[in-house]
Amino acid sequence: MAQRTTTRRPLIGVTAGVGRMMTGAWEGHAAVTLTEHYVRAVRAAGARPVIIAPQDAWSEEEIAELDGIVLTGGTDLDPAAWGGEALPTDMTPDPDRDAFETALYRAARSAGVPVLGICRGLQIITIAEGGALHRHLPADVPAHPTTGLAPVTVEAEIDADSDTALALGIRAEVTAFHHQGVAAVAGDLRVVARHASGLPLAVEATSGSPVIAVQWHPELEGSDPGEGLFGALLRVIAQGEAVSARSAAGLG
Repeated sequence: MAQRTTTRRPLIGVTAGVGRMMTGAWEGHAAVTLTEHYVRAVRAAGARPVIIAPQDAWSEEEIAELDGIVLTGGTDLDPAAWGGEALPTDMTPDPDRDAFETALYRAARSAGVPVLGICRGLQIITIAEGGALHRHLPADVPAHPTTGLAPVTVEAEIDADSDTALALGIRAEVTAFHHQGVAAVAGDLRVVARHASGLPLAVEATSGSPVIAVQWHPELEGSDPGEGLFGALLRVIAQGEAVSARSAAGLG
C-alpha cells in the first residue's frame, strides 16, 4: 500500500483586536482588526493563518489543534493588570484584549504550542511571565530613539546562541514602532537581543515549548531580512514534530 502524504500547512493562530467600522453601511459597528501584513507574512512562510479575536478563553485542547500562535502588535498594555497606576502618557488600553491574549499565551505554553510575540506581543509575554515594562520611551531610556510616533529603523544586536540569530544573524536592521518596552524579564525568559541603548529587543524561552518574541515588526516589508522570524516559527514547529515522531517510534 502506498504511503499517504499530506499537503496540510501548519495552522498559525494570529491574534487581532476589536475596533469600529469607520465608514459605509456598517459604520460604528464593532469589527475585528488586523493589518494584512501579518496574514501575508504567515502565508509567505508556508503556513495558514487562523485569525483569533478576543472572545471566551480557548481551552488547551483547542489550542493544541494549532501548530503555533502569533501575538501581534497594538496599543499599550493596561497597567491595572499588574497593579500599576495609569500614566498621562499611556495610550488607550484594551483590557479585554490584554486578558484574552495573556490567557491564550499561558494556555499555549501549557499545551506545548510555540509562540511568536511581536511588539505588544512581546510585552504581553513579559508581563505574563512576571517581568516589567518601561512605560514611556524614550523618557525611560534616554539613549533609545523615539519609536512611538512612526516606524523607525533600529539595529538589533543578537546573541549568536538563539533562534532569533539563526533567522537574522547577530546584527539586523529592524523596523521598530513602540512606546513601551521591556525593563526586566522573569520566569524562563532570557534576553537574546538589545539595542545599543540597552533596551531589550528580543526574548526567548529557556525551557518548555519555544517562544520567540521581538520588540519590532517583522511582518513589515523589508524589516525582516534573511529567512525571517515567521520562518523561524515554522522551523521550531517542524523540529518539535520531528522530536514527537521519534519519541512515538521509540527512537528517543
